[in-house]
Amino acid sequence: MDHTQKSILGPRLFVIAALAVAAWAMVYKTGVATSDEAGIVLHLPEEVADWRGVDLLFCPNRECGGQFFPAQLADPSTCPRCGSPLGNMNWAERSMLPADTGLVRKYYSRPGGRDDLHATIVLSGDDRSSIHRPQVCMTAAGNEITEERVIRIPLAGRDQPLEVMVMDMVKPVQREDGTPAIYPSYYAYWFVGKDRETASHIVRMVWMAYDRIFHGVSHRWAYIALSGGRVPGSGAHLQTIADFASQLHPALLKPE
Repeated sequence: MDHTQKSILGPRLFVIAALAVAAWAMVYKTGVATSDEAGIVLHLPEEVADWRGVDLLFCPNRECGGQFFPAQLADPSTCPRCGSPLGNMNWAERSMLPADTGLVRKYYSRPGGRDDLHATIVLSGDDRSSIHRPQVCMTAAGNEITEERVIRIPLAGRDQPLEVMVMDMVKPVQREDGTPAIYPSYYAYWFVGKDRETASHIVRMVWMAYDRIFHGVSHRWAYIALSGGRVPGSGAHLQTIADFASQLHPALLKPE
């Protein structure tokens, strides 16, 4: 695994041109067919190497904000705090994402509770706005992004490594006794389209525009996200991400 620091002095002209083409294609290109074909399966396995996964349920009531494991509940369909129907999206996701968005998530941990993380797949529906820059949601939730970098993860049986964007973040929180604290975390993601993968939102937009302009089709895109806590000053979470993603990746591929 290697990683590349994101430069703020990148090819700005390319970015501007790419966004202009993408915007033109999204708005003015006509005769575009919407395809239901996706590049991955909308499913997370129960086991990934020695990680074990369990489902998560969320209360859609913003005032409640409950999050539960099904095994904790006598009735997994109802929030034990407020009585609202439970689902796999939290209140923010329910309010922001189009109704036909596909989403699955699990909480994974290794024996002894180590290297625990959340894995999520978001798959766009007919409304392609389901997929956007995760930075928008992370900062809106009160996180400060302190570092971004792309890591390249070797995959068995493939020459091209998997590129994953990793954001290191911190968030002010309160301890149970009411005293303030800082929670250091990470959020890692990559985008998947039909026969395409990228860690770049801009590259994804360019591919979407290319398909609309030259092939007259708009495919469904997804993003896969891994998130969890980290130790400040340590890069151990990068290895956890690489180990998990390299084992998860084959399970996400659609059968030929």
